Amino acid sequence: MATEEDLNKILFAIFIIASVYYIHKFCFETDIKKIKGIPQVPGSIPIFGHLLSLGEDHATTCEKWWRKYNLPVFQVKLGNTRAVVVNSWDEVTKMVTKTQTALIDRPKLYTFHGLISSTQGFTIGSSPWDESCKNKRKAVGMTLNRGALKNYLEMFDLESYCLVRDLEPGSRNGKADVFIRPFIQRLALNTTLTLCYGIRMDDAYDDLLREILTVGSAISLLRSASENLQDYVPLLRYLPNNEKNKRSKELRDRRDKYLNTLMNKTKTMIEEGTDKPCIAAAILKDEESKLNNVEVNSICLSLVSGGFETIPGTLTSCLGSLCTEEGQVYQEKAFEAIKSHYPDIKQAWLDSIQEEKIPYINAIVKEAGRYYTVSAMSLPRKTIKPVRWNKAVIPPNTMVLINAQAANHDVDHFGPDAGTFNPDRYMNEDGVTEKEIKGLPHQSFGGGPRSCSGQYIAQRLIYACLVRILSVFKVVASEVEPPNTSYVDYNQFKTALVAIPRDFKVKLVPRDPELLQEILKDSAKRTEKFYR
Repeated sequence: MATEEDLNKILFAIFIIASVYYIHKFCFETDIKKIKGIPQVPGSIPIFGHLLSLGEDHATTCEKWWRKYNLPVFQVKLGNTRAVVVNSWDEVTKMVTKTQTALIDRPKLYTFHGLISSTQGFTIGSSPWDESCKNKRKAVGMTLNRGALKNYLEMFDLESYCLVRDLEPGSRNGKADVFIRPFIQRLALNTTLTLCYGIRMDDAYDDLLREILTVGSAISLLRSASENLQDYVPLLRYLPNNEKNKRSKELRDRRDKYLNTLMNKTKTMIEEGTDKPCIAAAILKDEESKLNNVEVNSICLSLVSGGFETIPGTLTSCLGSLCTEEGQVYQEKAFEAIKSHYPDIKQAWLDSIQEEKIPYINAIVKEAGRYYTVSAMSLPRKTIKPVRWNKAVIPPNTMVLINAQAANHDVDHFGPDAGTFNPDRYMNEDGVTEKEIKGLPHQSFGGGPRSCSGQYIAQRLIYACLVRILSVFKVVASEVEPPNTSYVDYNQFKTALVAIPRDFKVKLVPRDPELLQEILKDSAKRTEKFYR
């Protein structure tokens, strides 16, 4: 018969075994077991896995690991989460096209999905794949497809005019340096606010506009794995005085406040019969709509939080490259291309919002999207079924990370000058016609059913702005505050989900001051009735 001492020994042994088991599980195990056939890069440590060795800039670190270990596809441990990282152009293309239905899901993250999104629902891009996500993507797809662009010509006209209108006085006829990013931010945010709520703000430093931009950028930081380790190391969530949790709830409340303000303004305009055509009004007035209030808010939130970051990041950085000494060559080619298609610059202004027919401007738009990969590591995907990858099988519920920055700068696909800004890569040798490209020109919009819903409107807006700016100004880099044009270092916050370009100034030298004033006067008269 066992004595009390024997029972105590047995219980102690059980405690030791259980402790060793759970310590081992906590320190070394991941949600998905190590995938056979896909190499794991060195550097994993207990509890954190590769998180610490990845540093602040995951995309650049993974790009270096790919070249160092000659592994275009490898697996890493992000705390207790196993992820497959895809880097090269060929492997990324194969992943987002041939296996697109298997990678249609998104993983849920503790901070963004559990805290920040607990009141307004998930954005379309971050939403796990379910019936609600299908309905939201369908609604947005009908609103933002290429055929629907004709519905937004007045908006394109107004916002691109306002951009040039407000840049012109600050430049003092090309004698003063000006910051361009605040005005491009307003253009992008007004575009999405008009689309969603039928509301716009004319002042680039409007309090509400700045609040939306400030909160959105702060949330972007909290969505990044490098900035927010508690998404992958659960123990960190329960530390006393957790500042990440406090910050997340504070930003959620501030975002709720301005989203409710915007929605209430739209509802008031509907009641008064003064509403403008927009997504919120269309859905709110459609009794047949299958979308509930949370889904309507989610759609509007998706567009507002997505467009205001990516469009300014791309357009601002593009102008940064064009204003440099090297970029002046491309800028003048663009100006000559505009003149060859539109001998009358006034006509170029009018047509820039309706069509994208100047090949060299299209080449610049493509190169800006490729070179400045504003979302360097695309939103994570999650497999919904087994994915056969060469000799390996990636199991369901595995996180897959698409390194868009690495793919967009793959020298094996784009050539030895992949690390330089060069729009000519998208032109034929005659310098007049565009190359015919099979597949995607770059990976910045993603591919398959989870690609960016707003890509067509983003391209048209950037195209129109480039035509209008380059047709009336020569853009010259400031000697005191020039742009940083490194495709890595141009981003001032490496941990942000979407790049925020470092501030720089430019000189805007009017090509024909009298013509510029005529164009601005005509545009003011033409657009004064829009969204006032």
